[in-house]
Amino acid sequence: MRRFPLKRLLITSSLTLVLMIVAAWFGGRWYFAGTVLDTDGRATLTGLDAPVEIEFDARGIPRIRARTDADALRALGWLHAAERGFQMELMRAVARGELAEKVGAGALDSDRLHHRFGFARRVELEPPELSPGTGRLLQAYVDGINRRLERGDLPPGLVLLGGTPRPWTVADVLTLAYYQTWYPTTLVQRLAEAWRAAGRTGAPDMAEWLETLPDWGVPSVPGQRMTEASNTWVVAPERSASGRALHASDPHLDTTMAPGLWYAAGLHSQETLDVVGVTVPGLPFVAMGHNGEVAFAFTVAPVDLFEFYRFERLDGGKTLLRGPDGPVTIQEHSVDIVIGNAEATVRETIRTTEHGVIVDENDETVTVMRWAGFELPIGDLVENGLALNRARTFADFRAAASNMGALSVNWSYSDRAGNIGYVQSTPVPMRTHDRFYVTLDGADPRNHWAGFLPPDARPYALNPPQGWLANANNHAAVDVAWPMPGFYKHLRMRRAADWLSGNQILDRATMHAMQLDIVSERALLWKDWLAGVAERTGRTPLAAELHGWDGTMAADSMTAGLFALWWQYLPDRLFAEGPVDPHHGRTLLDDWLAAPDAAPVSVVERDVAAARALDDALRGPRRPLGAIQTLTIAHPLARAGLLDRWLDLARGPLPIGGGPGALNVTYHRWDPHTEQLRAAAGASMRFVMDWADVDGFTLNLALGQSGHPLSPHFDDFLADWQSGTPWTVPWSSAAVDAATASTLRLLPD
Repeated sequence: MRRFPLKRLLITSSLTLVLMIVAAWFGGRWYFAGTVLDTDGRATLTGLDAPVEIEFDARGIPRIRARTDADALRALGWLHAAERGFQMELMRAVARGELAEKVGAGALDSDRLHHRFGFARRVELEPPELSPGTGRLLQAYVDGINRRLERGDLPPGLVLLGGTPRPWTVADVLTLAYYQTWYPTTLVQRLAEAWRAAGRTGAPDMAEWLETLPDWGVPSVPGQRMTEASNTWVVAPERSASGRALHASDPHLDTTMAPGLWYAAGLHSQETLDVVGVTVPGLPFVAMGHNGEVAFAFTVAPVDLFEFYRFERLDGGKTLLRGPDGPVTIQEHSVDIVIGNAEATVRETIRTTEHGVIVDENDETVTVMRWAGFELPIGDLVENGLALNRARTFADFRAAASNMGALSVNWSYSDRAGNIGYVQSTPVPMRTHDRFYVTLDGADPRNHWAGFLPPDARPYALNPPQGWLANANNHAAVDVAWPMPGFYKHLRMRRAADWLSGNQILDRATMHAMQLDIVSERALLWKDWLAGVAERTGRTPLAAELHGWDGTMAADSMTAGLFALWWQYLPDRLFAEGPVDPHHGRTLLDDWLAAPDAAPVSVVERDVAAARALDDALRGPRRPLGAIQTLTIAHPLARAGLLDRWLDLARGPLPIGGGPGALNVTYHRWDPHTEQLRAAAGASMRFVMDWADVDGFTLNLALGQSGHPLSPHFDDFLADWQSGTPWTVPWSSAAVDAATASTLRLLPD
């Protein structure tokens, strides 16, 4: 018998292992490349009533042409699953509180939170009442998702999560819709936490001071105030160079995740659907876009839709609380949270009352959180989302946009006829008290809501005399009989007003320029104060530099870099000796400085704090803003370094300009140890419409259409997003045909 020397055996084994790794590395990429959506040719989609044609442009934006609405939504579901299946599976898991089963114990806190809100449980226990037509369309959309997932050619993310997901159901779509009504509140979570923390400082007039803050903002409409979230504005024909209405939108969301939230698509049937814009994978309608007659977009409205009550225990800490109309009973149910594919299970007990969810308790008291979403219909978001896509007049639009359950947003509107408008969908609680941002006595009937403002009574505007409407985090409309506390911002609205006010004529180029504006209203407000501090501390050249600076937060600007650092150190110095935590003080800083005489809690003298913060910012060598503020965009799987290198899942870090006070906003997170600002959110998409040229409608995503890392459309929007180069998405059939790069026909069995 022949023997192999040990050394030779080891060498042979090592070579075999290396060859296996190389084969897996390149073979795996080859295999997954075959799971990229094929946008040319033919495919079968069971359940279609007739063939569906899908025309893709050079960026992978599909235009679905179907005979029926149901077929159009089957095809949309099929595309969502093909291009964003991994994203949809994660979103469904988050909303249902099942993320730990996918990714492990690190998601336990997320699952606990979402079980506490009970999105999936409420859909299960209180199935929404849908019209028969909407029910059929939802089922068609779900069927399209499932037919694609059943094919087996799954993208890398789904394979690594464990293979084919369980089939989607209408209840899953409704759960995701319900979750989306809560999700906008998380976009102002830092503001909400800071304002509530300030309200707990013990100063009796702190809450009153918080209520006065919107007064220094710029209203959107003379005589009333409008609300916020990202940026959107509309311009009337008399202010437009083309003589037609103008419309622009750039909603601000997380820009660090690949893919982004939006999937652009057009839905065109021979029945009622004829619309193009951005969709949310998992939901069956266009969220923002136009239908050839009207255009629509929204921003998050940070109206406070929560109330916190403290109840006294009645029965020694068991099940009864002292309520406004007698005893309140504590109810509870348990859920088992699965970790890591049934490797372990954690039992979580959820305790609720008729007034909301219990979030804290001790031997004497229980704290309950009330949210408008616990009490409002779930199905309205889907019903009226579809109605919005079909709207042809402002009356149609207002009826749909003002009644979307607990969704708290501001809608902007324009149309082919030249009208511009605004509708607030926020379900305004009818508060009978005037103490906000603090925990209230649950036994006092005056602290409880008297229902919600009816949809037809919610604020709206149509064709205002000033010739424009805009929303950018400014205060909500207040021409109602009920208070509207919230967590508002003002800087970007002041900047938008500078652009839109006056007698100048505006055009499409102006809309694009506004979206790319990186002049910071914050810098314009406070740079001369900083210059004075520099002068008083013997830094005369720096003072001159700051006085001459125009506030542009350019990535290559040394002045912008210094200002950004100084601003981050300022709250640490200003609030160092006061009851307000510097972390929350950083969020409140603009408001605090804008109304210093009204601020009820003492802080370090502002000039002293500013000088100390300037010393901090100048400790090391000066750097341009782009060396301090960077953006990294990464697929969730990029956390595993080997996967990142294998599938090329991350982009960045990229130097980035802008800031929280600029229309081209960059929200960031501050790391004091590295003196770095990590970009966290910004324009998640941009669209511009001039109704004089509907075929000239432009729409850009932040990264790309596809969530598949090996797709050519994974990141092909990134360079245009960075430079602000618009991408045209035409409307007429002839223009769409001319822009078509490939065509896919979906055929019934």
